[in-house]
Amino acid sequence: MGSRHTEMMTMTPTELERHADFLKRARILKEASEYYLQAAASVEAGESEDIAYRHAKTAKESIEEAFIEVFQVHKPAPRLIIKEEQDHRVMKIVALAIVVLGVLYCFVAFGPTGNLSTTWVQDDFQKNVAYPKQTK
Repeated sequence: MGSRHTEMMTMTPTELERHADFLKRARILKEASEYYLQAAASVEAGESEDIAYRHAKTAKESIEEAFIEVFQVHKPAPRLIIKEEQDHRVMKIVALAIVVLGVLYCFVAFGPTGNLSTTWVQDDFQKNVAYPKQTK
């Protein structure tokens, strides 16, 4: 017993914690084994099913306690809600078409692409399209 005590003294705190955890699990599993043996004995003796069920249920709960990380129920990850962005492409195309048509209308109504006969006289037209005279 003296050498075992010396070995325990040389363990790190983490190792001591793991050692204690393993001993605790071993005790719990031993108790669970005894409960299963009692359940088997009750079935063998022809006792009521409730007695065997209680022993088996207690054994199962003990095992779950020993290995809580295995039996722990994890909450499912929340479903991601994906917001669909509104498609503004149609609105942008319609707005662009209205702007282009507005600019063209302004050119026709007020600009140089309108009725040339109201803003130009024939003399101005002939002067503007004539080839420049070459100077000698």
